[in-house]
Amino acid sequence: MIFQDGLGIRSNFYHSYSKFLKEKFNEEVYKISLATGGTCPNRDGTKGYGGCIYCSSFGSGKETSKSIKEQVDLFLSNVKKGKKFIAYFQSFSNMYKNKDWLIEQIDMLASYEKIVGISIATRPDTVDDEILDYLKDKSSRFFIQIELGLESSNDITLQKINRKDESKTFLVSCERIKEKIPESHLVAHVIIGLPDENFYDFENTVKFFLLSKSDGIKFHHLYIVRDALIYNQFENGKVKLLSEMEYIDIFLELLKIIPPEKIIHRVKSSMIPINLVAPLWTMDRFFYEKLFKRAKEKRIFQGMNYGNNYFNCWQD
Repeated sequence: MIFQDGLGIRSNFYHSYSKFLKEKFNEEVYKISLATGGTCPNRDGTKGYGGCIYCSSFGSGKETSKSIKEQVDLFLSNVKKGKKFIAYFQSFSNMYKNKDWLIEQIDMLASYEKIVGISIATRPDTVDDEILDYLKDKSSRFFIQIELGLESSNDITLQKINRKDESKTFLVSCERIKEKIPESHLVAHVIIGLPDENFYDFENTVKFFLLSKSDGIKFHHLYIVRDALIYNQFENGKVKLLSEMEYIDIFLELLKIIPPEKIIHRVKSSMIPINLVAPLWTMDRFFYEKLFKRAKEKRIFQGMNYGNNYFNCWQD
């Protein structure tokens, strides 16, 4: 699957990831999402079992028996556009318990001329210094991107979702990464709509992200998949999901307080799980048109609370 941020449609009111990559590489760049078959410390018993309550048993990616090389070769043989790609180690925590394997895979990917970047998703508590040192050495060959799961800055929420970690770990890990690899592109992954959270919590999470050395933020709306722990809570009426317009309005309010230089990697989840239960608007192909229309109505743009008009495309 080719991953974009979905923002080819009129996204001039904020600093989209696709725009950032085009500026950096002078052409369109796409992600190759890779299933890694790993695990997490709150799955294997190191910190807990079952994983975060919203996670599928497959993690954030898709289950596959194919090797990384087979996945890349299959993708490149089918792709119809794009000359440059970022290999995205997506599912589970990719710096956890598999450092030798990860290093071996990245060494292998260096032989692909079209692959210009490496993106690694991992939990903040699994950031590994040996891997960071290796990535520093590889930064002359690859654009290095590291995605850390912040999810929420509310530690009570983190307990409720079985995260088995604290928000401060995120800040500490950001410091470590930027100290080791100053040129790396650091991304915070946050979830909007977690159980019992409200706009105050969402706003605090974004402000917490801004305290870190992160370069960008990736938003994810809470959705329910059938094999996640949260499914039973949802079925019993204990979890309320945001409507599409509620989510759009929340995102736009948060956009106001994000400085123009920060990259918006994603507005909502771009994948549609095969076992999706709710919300059905996850599949709405007109989502970005609705977002644009609402932003235009409210004349909202990124960083407007800072008095910076760089992304003000609504000026008469």
